[in-house]
Amino acid sequence: MENKRSDHDAEMLRDIYKDCRMGAGSTVKLAGNTENESMRQLMNGQLKQYQGFAARASDLLAERGQTPEDASFFEKLPAEIGMAVGQMTDPSDSKTAQMMINGFVMGIAELKKQLADSPDVSEQTAALCADMIQFQLGAMHDMEQYL
Repeated sequence: MENKRSDHDAEMLRDIYKDCRMGAGSTVKLAGNTENESMRQLMNGQLKQYQGFAARASDLLAERGQTPEDASFFEKLPAEIGMAVGQMTDPSDSKTAQMMINGFVMGIAELKKQLADSPDVSEQTAALCADMIQFQLGAMHDMEQYL
Protein backbone atom coordinates (compact mmCIF):
# COMPACT_ATOMS: atom_id res chain seq x y z
CA MET A 1 0.00 0.00 0.00
CA GLU A 2 2.80 2.42 0.91
CA ASN A 3 4.50 1.91 -2.47
CA LYS A 4 1.24 2.61 -4.30
CA ARG A 5 0.74 5.78 -2.21
CA SER A 6 4.29 6.83 -3.01
CA ASP A 7 3.67 6.31 -6.74
CA HIS A 8 0.41 8.29 -6.65
CA ASP A 9 2.03 11.05 -4.62
CA ALA A 10 4.98 11.39 -6.97
CA GLU A 11 2.76 11.34 -10.05
CA MET A 12 0.40 13.95 -8.62
CA LEU A 13 3.26 16.16 -7.43
CA ARG A 14 4.90 16.03 -10.87
CA ASP A 15 1.58 17.01 -12.46
CA ILE A 16 1.06 19.83 -9.97
CA TYR A 17 4.54 21.14 -10.66
CA LYS A 18 3.98 21.05 -14.44
CA ASP A 19 0.57 22.69 -14.14
CA CYS A 20 1.93 25.45 -11.89
CA ARG A 21 4.82 26.15 -14.23
CA MET A 22 2.44 26.27 -17.20
CA GLY A 23 0.04 28.50 -15.25
CA ALA A 24 2.92 30.79 -14.32
CA GLY A 25 4.11 30.95 -17.92
CA SER A 26 0.64 31.74 -19.19
CA THR A 27 0.18 34.40 -16.54
CA VAL A 28 3.47 36.06 -17.48
CA LYS A 29 2.49 36.14 -21.17
CA LEU A 30 -1.01 37.44 -20.56
CA ALA A 31 0.07 40.01 -17.96
CA GLY A 32 2.76 41.25 -20.31
CA ASN A 33 0.15 42.01 -22.95
CA THR A 34 -2.38 43.77 -20.74
CA GLU A 35 -2.37 47.53 -20.38
CA ASN A 36 -4.60 47.61 -17.29
CA GLU A 37 -2.22 48.23 -14.38
CA SER A 38 -4.56 46.92 -11.65
CA MET A 39 -5.19 43.75 -13.64
CA ARG A 40 -1.45 43.29 -14.23
CA GLN A 41 -0.79 43.69 -10.47
CA LEU A 42 -3.46 41.10 -9.70
CA MET A 43 -1.93 38.72 -12.22
CA ASN A 44 1.55 39.27 -10.77
CA GLY A 45 0.19 38.25 -7.38
CA GLN A 46 -1.29 35.13 -8.94
CA LEU A 47 2.06 34.44 -10.58
CA LYS A 48 3.74 34.47 -7.17
CA GLN A 49 1.14 32.01 -5.91
CA TYR A 50 1.82 29.65 -8.82
CA GLN A 51 5.55 29.89 -8.14
CA GLY A 52 4.99 29.11 -4.46
CA PHE A 53 2.90 26.03 -5.27
CA ALA A 54 5.52 24.83 -7.77
CA ALA A 55 8.19 25.21 -5.07
CA ARG A 56 6.08 23.23 -2.57
CA ALA A 57 5.57 20.43 -5.10
CA SER A 58 9.29 20.45 -5.92
CA ASP A 59 10.20 20.24 -2.22
CA LEU A 60 7.82 17.33 -1.65
CA LEU A 61 9.28 15.54 -4.67
CA ALA A 62 12.80 16.15 -3.35
CA GLU A 63 11.80 14.51 -0.06
CA ARG A 64 10.99 11.44 -2.16
CA GLY A 65 14.32 11.61 -3.98
CA GLN A 66 12.73 12.83 -7.21
CA THR A 67 13.00 15.95 -9.33
CA PRO A 68 10.20 17.79 -11.11
CA GLU A 69 10.06 18.26 -14.86
CA ASP A 70 8.57 21.09 -16.86
CA ALA A 71 5.90 20.38 -19.44
CA SER A 72 7.19 19.52 -22.89
CA PHE A 73 6.95 21.85 -25.86
CA PHE A 74 4.06 19.79 -27.21
CA GLU A 75 2.21 19.90 -23.89
CA LYS A 76 2.51 23.70 -23.86
CA LEU A 77 1.72 24.27 -27.53
CA PRO A 78 -2.13 24.26 -27.41
CA ALA A 79 -2.16 26.83 -24.60
CA GLU A 80 0.43 28.98 -26.35
CA ILE A 81 -1.57 29.01 -29.57
CA GLY A 82 -4.83 29.68 -27.74
CA MET A 83 -3.38 32.65 -25.87
CA ALA A 84 -1.75 34.12 -28.96
CA VAL A 85 -4.91 33.84 -31.05
CA GLY A 86 -7.12 35.03 -28.20
CA GLN A 87 -5.11 38.17 -27.57
CA MET A 88 -4.65 38.86 -31.28
CA THR A 89 -8.36 38.72 -32.00
CA ASP A 90 -9.46 40.45 -28.78
CA PRO A 91 -6.83 42.11 -26.57
CA SER A 92 -9.44 43.42 -24.11
CA ASP A 93 -9.32 42.97 -20.34
CA SER A 94 -12.47 40.90 -20.63
CA LYS A 95 -10.87 38.42 -23.02
CA THR A 96 -7.73 38.17 -20.88
CA ALA A 97 -9.86 37.57 -17.78
CA GLN A 98 -11.83 34.93 -19.63
CA MET A 99 -8.63 33.10 -20.63
CA MET A 100 -7.34 33.23 -17.06
CA ILE A 101 -10.66 31.98 -15.68
CA ASN A 102 -10.71 29.13 -18.21
CA GLY A 103 -7.24 28.12 -17.02
CA PHE A 104 -8.35 28.15 -13.39
CA VAL A 105 -11.43 26.05 -14.19
CA MET A 106 -9.31 23.47 -16.01
CA GLY A 107 -6.83 23.42 -13.12
CA ILE A 108 -9.55 22.89 -10.52
CA ALA A 109 -11.19 20.13 -12.54
CA GLU A 110 -7.86 18.33 -13.04
CA LEU A 111 -6.95 18.52 -9.35
CA LYS A 112 -10.35 17.24 -8.26
CA LYS A 113 -10.13 14.38 -10.76
CA GLN A 114 -6.66 13.42 -9.58
CA LEU A 115 -7.78 13.45 -5.95
CA ALA A 116 -10.78 11.29 -6.78
CA ASP A 117 -8.60 8.85 -8.74
CA SER A 118 -5.95 8.65 -6.00
CA PRO A 119 -7.64 8.75 -2.59
CA ASP A 120 -4.56 7.18 -0.99
CA VAL A 121 -2.21 10.17 -1.47
CA SER A 122 -0.38 11.52 1.55
CA GLU A 123 -1.85 14.26 3.71
CA GLN A 124 0.84 16.66 2.43
CA THR A 125 -0.09 16.08 -1.21
CA ALA A 126 -3.82 16.29 -0.48
CA ALA A 127 -3.24 19.54 1.44
CA LEU A 128 -1.26 21.00 -1.46
CA CYS A 129 -4.13 20.11 -3.82
CA ALA A 130 -6.69 21.64 -1.48
CA ASP A 131 -4.63 24.82 -1.17
CA MET A 132 -4.29 25.06 -4.94
CA ILE A 133 -8.01 24.57 -5.45
CA GLN A 134 -8.73 27.36 -2.95
CA PHE A 135 -6.21 29.63 -4.67
CA GLN A 136 -7.72 28.98 -8.09
CA LEU A 137 -11.26 29.55 -6.84
CA GLY A 138 -10.21 32.86 -5.30
CA ALA A 139 -8.21 33.89 -8.36
CA MET A 140 -11.17 33.07 -10.59
CA HIS A 141 -13.40 35.25 -8.41
CA ASP A 142 -10.83 38.08 -8.54
CA MET A 143 -10.73 37.93 -12.35
CA GLU A 144 -14.52 38.16 -12.69
CA GLN A 145 -14.39 41.92 -12.14
CA TYR A 146 -12.71 42.26 -15.54
CA LEU A 147 -15.31 40.33 -17.52
